[in-house]
Amino acid sequence: MSTLLILAVLAIMAAIAVAIVAVVMKRPDSRLGYFAHYDQLTGLINRSLFQDRLSSALIRARRDGGLVTVMFLDIDGFKVVNDRFGHAIGDELLRQIAARLVGCLRETDTVARLGGDEFTVILEGGKRVEDAGHVATKILKTVGTPYRIGDRELIITASIGIAMYPLDGDSYEELLKGADTAMYQSKAAGRNTYQFFTRSLRDRTSERTTLMEDLRYAIESGTQLRLEYQPIVDVALGTVIGIEALVRWDHPTQGLLMPGAFIPLAEESDLIVPMSKWLLDEACNDMHQWIAAGMRPMRVAVNASERLFRDANLVESIAGALAAADLDPRHLEIEVTERTITYEAERTERALARLSGIGVKVSIDDFGTGYSSLGHLQRLSIHALKIDHSFVREVHSREESRAIVEAIVSIARSFDLDVIAEGVETPEELATIRMLGCTRVQGYLVAHPLRPERVMEFVDSYDQTLAFLGTDARRTTNEQI
Repeated sequence: MSTLLILAVLAIMAAIAVAIVAVVMKRPDSRLGYFAHYDQLTGLINRSLFQDRLSSALIRARRDGGLVTVMFLDIDGFKVVNDRFGHAIGDELLRQIAARLVGCLRETDTVARLGGDEFTVILEGGKRVEDAGHVATKILKTVGTPYRIGDRELIITASIGIAMYPLDGDSYEELLKGADTAMYQSKAAGRNTYQFFTRSLRDRTSERTTLMEDLRYAIESGTQLRLEYQPIVDVALGTVIGIEALVRWDHPTQGLLMPGAFIPLAEESDLIVPMSKWLLDEACNDMHQWIAAGMRPMRVAVNASERLFRDANLVESIAGALAAADLDPRHLEIEVTERTITYEAERTERALARLSGIGVKVSIDDFGTGYSSLGHLQRLSIHALKIDHSFVREVHSREESRAIVEAIVSIARSFDLDVIAEGVETPEELATIRMLGCTRVQGYLVAHPLRPERVMEFVDSYDQTLAFLGTDARRTTNEQI
């Protein structure tokens, strides 16, 4: 080999070595660049690169025409998975969801993880709005297929919001905000669905934001919220056995608002926690004052949000409210929903056992509308089931509702629990409820919710002859006593 050839080979080898060293030296920077644009858990692009991709898609759409679709996807109940099974299971679930999203979309589509359980999708080149709905349906079906993680099978759903260029905006900020807004509308519509962003939705969202700020002030000031109380009676004994506390909001411009207008807002934010504390304090104080004034002792029932059972100090907070009001725990009842005992099972079981230990009674509200099992009833420290008003309303006209009420009464008897029918409004409903074995009721037929100053008067004057039913209805009812 000639000297020149040897020198050439050595030069090439040196160049290769320099290149290798350069690559090695640059590798940390490359890794930093990767982490700056990609999600470490799922491998999807992150918010930063998603913004770049969407901005580029909008430039192409302005130049070539066509639609750009942005989807905002949030996993329903993901926090429950983390709380029940741990973050390792939650992380693996997110990885599998990410893989499914990529697998069910085209290579030209973009999937990103913005953080937590929030994902976004960019679709380019569409010509029809309804095409986005078809893709969203496909995503919901794909995400909703059961997951196998270790020895567990998980079923998860998602809520999707859709915003489109040029219909809903022409910038990254407008489209992402629109899709996010529509996603929350999907949550409100019952989850596991998708919603398109609309201008009217934007207006409603603005109103919703204003109402939430008004609610925050109402709670902090303590001047606009108030309680009313609905009696719970035993029509066989002709006596009031308890009262349920119901919150009302005297809004300064919108007038009196019922719970349905603001409780969902409070549930979606941290406002439900201070609101619940206020409600509990007020109810305990009112009951103490009534008993001190000579009213026959009974229980006041207070609804407890699912969110409260995520607080490790829930029982201490309830005990504190009782102590501050100087109220015996036997005079307080906490109402929980089936959803709470299903999705917060372990925490709820511990909390209810502790509440029972200090003397507080617990009932399951709206029973029959959720998914609680008989195993829950066997393990939980509860004393009553409340039949949801939707079944009571049709109990005398629909065989299905009648069968459900009869089954609930039978379940209550099997577990030695009290059973209460909610929302009784007509003599026909009461007659059928009684015939099925339930004598404890509440509803407009007995009394509308009362202001605190009228509660003692109602309890003192409640007619044991059931005069509120009317003559004909009373005769029918008395025949069944």
